Amino acid sequence: MSIQPASFLVVLTLWFLPYSALGQTTQWISLGSSTEDRLRTRQVMGQETTEGYLLRTASVLSTPLDSMQAPIDQGVRWRFDVLPVETHVVWNSDIPFSKNDGALWAGRGVNTLHRVGFRTTYKALQIIFAPELTHSQNRPFPIFEGADPDRSRFSSPWYVGRNSADLPLRFGDQRLTAFNFGQSSVTVAYRGLSGGLSNESMWWGPGVRNALVLSNHAQGIPHVFVRTNRPIDTSLGTLEGRIIVGTLTESLLFDKVLNNDKRSVSGGVVTLTMPFDPNLTFGIERLVVRPVEALTSLPGRATDLLTQWDELVCVRPPHVVGEGCDPRSDHLTAVFGRWIFPESGFEMYAEWSRTEMPGSVREWLTTPHHTQGYTIGLQWVGGNDSDDSYLRTQLELTGLDQNRVRFDRPEPPDYYSGRATPQGLTQRGQVLGAAIGPGGSSEWLAIDYFRKGRSAGGFLSRTRWDNDALFRQKHVNFFRHDFSLMAGVRGSFTLGTLEIHGEWTVARRFNYLFQQGRANPGGFRTINIWNKTLDLYVSKHWPRGEA
Repeated sequence: MSIQPASFLVVLTLWFLPYSALGQTTQWISLGSSTEDRLRTRQVMGQETTEGYLLRTASVLSTPLDSMQAPIDQGVRWRFDVLPVETHVVWNSDIPFSKNDGALWAGRGVNTLHRVGFRTTYKALQIIFAPELTHSQNRPFPIFEGADPDRSRFSSPWYVGRNSADLPLRFGDQRLTAFNFGQSSVTVAYRGLSGGLSNESMWWGPGVRNALVLSNHAQGIPHVFVRTNRPIDTSLGTLEGRIIVGTLTESLLFDKVLNNDKRSVSGGVVTLTMPFDPNLTFGIERLVVRPVEALTSLPGRATDLLTQWDELVCVRPPHVVGEGCDPRSDHLTAVFGRWIFPESGFEMYAEWSRTEMPGSVREWLTTPHHTQGYTIGLQWVGGNDSDDSYLRTQLELTGLDQNRVRFDRPEPPDYYSGRATPQGLTQRGQVLGAAIGPGGSSEWLAIDYFRKGRSAGGFLSRTRWDNDALFRQKHVNFFRHDFSLMAGVRGSFTLGTLEIHGEWTVARRFNYLFQQGRANPGGFRTINIWNKTLDLYVSKHWPRGEA
């Protein structure tokens, strides 16, 4: 039996298995699901707490470990719950469009991710087994081959040399079927802290569409973690935090070098909620990536987020422009804030990051935008209590393209590219942070109407792709920017035990891969592509007693 029919039979069995014979399904809030979207909206309306939300994983949103003591107090020492069956389907008509979908790479054609599992709790021990099965049809579309002969022909032609990154334009020329441990974790809680092993996707910061440091755009990182179970009260406010040490893996479509496939990752995020306003939260986050030869070296990398501060854009000797430095690490540091006004149903947030920290206060004051990335956004929710309906408006702007603001140094590296590691800040071929990728910028506006668990809305967006790479091409001019204009509709509803969310997007991508012939002396073709995307998420809950 071939892989694809076998995987289809497995998924079909999962959807129709009588789960009630195993146990009752528990609440499960996946990152990016419509349930998470409604949770955030209720936070803006003052109906839900924001605890744990700015450093969230699916397990944090679904089963806060501080609640693990409750079954023990009720005389229950052991509990077993079945997780909802989840299926995520993305169809692209002409070119790939993949965003915040974890292990799934949504190429051209039909792409699917299926997740199922269980959660079991014994005293302060929690085990979540939530593996994922992904499949990509991966139909052909036009690409440029990689520029490095020592790498795969599917590797990126833009991200080589001093801006190297593991970002294949296409993941091979065959159908892709893969299994991974998905949102699985093993956690032990002790008082206000917990720790363990996890493969979960993480989202740090307040962004809705783009998170600058860590998001669920790439596959989850296998890691060891320590985190707070609940906010810790201090004189400055309430603290929450998470520290991780893990390993990153390159994609199969990168290079032919076998001794550089692994990298260590050390990171942490801390949030502080103000004592005078529980709806005002600030945070700081950092991620450090280094080469690693053996996994036994990982424990020694736990302190990297505090000790590794290499210059990524430097000169040697002083006052002479050059490449001069040899960084031992690639890193990203960010601060963020979120302020909710529940009385008026309004939220504003911002995240600001740098790949290189300033060497002095004067440097920070004179060139604050050196190596910066940013996201700013707002939400407004207007409700009608009489019929449980409300209207929501969302706006988010993100920019990662770089400007040369210091002429005593070379141009800054592209976001998520690597100097110490050729793969950069990526996991299995996708960036760890913002879905728009290196050199990207985007504007996004959405309006949705909610009523009694159902929603309908529309959105407009513009994204400019790989803009820093454009200026490394021949015959650069203003007319060659690669950008997309998108418009779409979306909605969600429940049907019996099914929770369904769908999006339909029509996009026009201009100057695809910088191909603009009318304004170039080299006779390049102009390629503008229409692409249609159907994004469908379905989750099935099995109440106790249902066959």
